[in-house]
Parts: sequence; C-alpha cells; structure tokens
Amino acid sequence: MQGVVVGLDLGHSAVKLAYKGKDGEIQKILIPSVTAPATTISDKAASERAMQDTVELDGNRMYVGETALHEGGARNAAGLHHRWIDTITYRALAKNALERVVRDVGRIDSVIVGLPPAILRQRELAVRHLLSSMTDADVRVLPEPGGVSYKMSIDEDGNFIDDAPDTIGVMTIGRYTTDFLVLRGGRWVEKASVSSVGMSEAGEQLRKRLEDRDIQIDHMMADEALRSRSLTIYGKPVEIESDTKSVLSYVASCIIDGAAGAFGDFEVYLEKIYVAGGGAEAMMPELEKIWPHLQLVDDPRFAVAEGFRRYGVARMSIKG
Repeated sequence: MQGVVVGLDLGHSAVKLAYKGKDGEIQKILIPSVTAPATTISDKAASERAMQDTVELDGNRMYVGETALHEGGARNAAGLHHRWIDTITYRALAKNALERVVRDVGRIDSVIVGLPPAILRQRELAVRHLLSSMTDADVRVLPEPGGVSYKMSIDEDGNFIDDAPDTIGVMTIGRYTTDFLVLRGGRWVEKASVSSVGMSEAGEQLRKRLEDRDIQIDHMMADEALRSRSLTIYGKPVEIESDTKSVLSYVASCIIDGAAGAFGDFEVYLEKIYVAGGGAEAMMPELEKIWPHLQLVDDPRFAVAEGFRRYGVARMSIKG
C-alpha cells in the first residue's frame, strides 16, 4: 500500500489539508480557523456532526471549524499575528486535521506543513516538534509558497514534470500576509523570502467604510464579501462594489510594492510568476496589469496543501 502523505496548510482563515483517501482519490478538506470550548449540543444530529470538529487538548474538549463557528461565532477566529503558532488554537486545529485523516485512512506516514518564509528559520523546529508530538509520521516544515512551486512541477502521482519552469516567482495571498518566493534554477533564493500585507488589511478597510454607513460586520463577513463581491445584511443585499474596488486596489498596491522588493533584480529572469492563496482571485485583476507572465494556479486556495502532498509523494518514491 502506498504511504499516506498529508499536505497541510495551517492558515489564519482556514486549515487546508490534502491526502489520498481509501479509494485512491485526492481528498481536500477546508476547516475554518476557529475554535470554541465544547459544550453539550442537545440536537442528536447536530451533536453527531460536531464529533468530527471535536478535539481534546490538555484535558479540555474543544470545537474547531464549522461547529466552533456555529457555536461560538467569529470572535473565536485565529489571531492575526506570527505568534499564533504558540496558541492553543493552532494546536487544536493541527491535531484535529491529523485526527481526521487517521479516522479516514487509518494512519499517516508523512506530513508536510508550511510556514511563512520570513519566519521559517526561527520557528521550523518548534512546529516540527509540535506536530511530531501528535503523530508518529515523518514531519517536514517547508516555506509555504514552496507548496505552489511543487504543485506546478510535480504531478498528482509524485512524478516530476519535465518541462516545468525552474526559475519562477510565487505569491501566496493569504489572510494575514502575502508571502513571496523566488526559485532560480530550481534553488530557493532566501533573500527574496519576504512578506507583505494580506487580505485582512482589505477586510479591515472594508469594515471601516461600512461603519461610516452605519453597517456593522465582523471580519469573517468582510473576508467573504471581498471574495464574493457581495454582502447581505438582514436578508437584504448591500451595495459594496465601489468600496470593494477601492480597498482591493489599495491592498494590491501594497502587494505590488512587496513583490518589487522580493523579486528585485531577479524579476527579468522569472519565466512565470504563480499566484495562489485565498486572496489570489480577488487580487488578479490588479496584479496582472503589472506582470504579463502572471499565472493564477488552479484551485488557488488549496495550492499549498496539494503541492506539499505531491512533494511528499515524490520524496517517498525517491526514498523507495
């Protein structure tokens, strides 16, 4: 039986995981990055549904994901800071993600997880130790944008794609940060590994504009409004098109500045610049005005997790 490889992207808005299920099909699961203390749910059907969102940590039962969002609301969402990997929320989300895979396929042989490149050296060991305390699987911690490069250079079965470009730039536009990566001749250029603002900045700007119109929304509603370009309050649609365009344009300018600093003198050598992450589709109209060789990857929100899964499968095949 082929080893079970899990690609794991522990993001501030959602946890994304990719692995092959018992039927050999790739499973992609998204878990909102929200936690709440577990309580008794009287409705039997709802209680049964909540079981997959329940995790025990330090002797306490917690809900994660959709159940936590339903029971506790957006106020229990993950914090927007690099120290969140030290929080109980991060640990609960990671443990629940791994337990879901084990419940489905029985075991895990390899876990590939990412960190923003800017903090990889400082926090790699801590994250590896944390996940290793939750599983007997081999754990590797890689720069998050690297997952995108692996998705574009390795096929679903772990075979390297012969004609994949090896001098590329990557932007992963997440909720908290936009992270950049440059590969030149297939080698990581470490000094290009910097971060800029993420979609939370656009969400916060949108919330402030709506507050000026006496419309109150939480940050998760703002994030969804930016993705869908629509907002419904009390059952009625709210016009946000002009506000959305304005805040997205502002954040795009910040990302462009960040990319210019990251890519620097390497920019003219880049064969492709891949864009992924939960904010990729919203940002593309502004970003593609700047770079003619920009490419939005398929299924951009899962690109990091799926790329890590492919890398893990390839690595396992090489090791034999």
